[in-house]
Amino acid sequence: MATLDSLVENDEYYTKKETWADILHYLPRDKLYVDPFFGDGSNIENLKELGINCIGANLDYQEVLFNFNYDIILTNCPFSKHILTEFLYNLSALDKSFIIILPITKIFSKYFKTSFRQYKNIQIIIPSKRISFIDPNNNNKSNPSFVCAYICYKLDLPSDIIFL
Repeated sequence: MATLDSLVENDEYYTKKETWADILHYLPRDKLYVDPFFGDGSNIENLKELGINCIGANLDYQEVLFNFNYDIILTNCPFSKHILTEFLYNLSALDKSFIIILPITKIFSKYFKTSFRQYKNIQIIIPSKRISFIDPNNNNKSNPSFVCAYICYKLDLPSDIIFL
């Protein structure tokens, strides 16, 4: 079982297609999405199978964020503090719409608060059950001990907090 304390800089867990299917009706279909954390490419394939126009590449995530043409960032980013802190600061600098999966406690962290001052334009989608992930190292589903939510920015959802 994964815990936030057990994650290392190279934490790598993949998102199940069902996790994105749960919020499919909140994703505008006329937009181009990017997943900057390519992994094995399965997330992009899953999103395409769900009818989402998503791109990405097996490059450093910053190369993708700052050099690709897209409308919305859609990803399950690494949760380890070192990578996540840098990623959140980059998201803030870009000021583009996004949906990221994060442990809910991360929104109370100093680095999240610093990145998104006063939570302006932040919306949260709370899943009906705990999100589980796929561990590519042993092909078993990883059921974390922490609760994750979809953190959204500039998506103009019908409510700031949505319970699925």
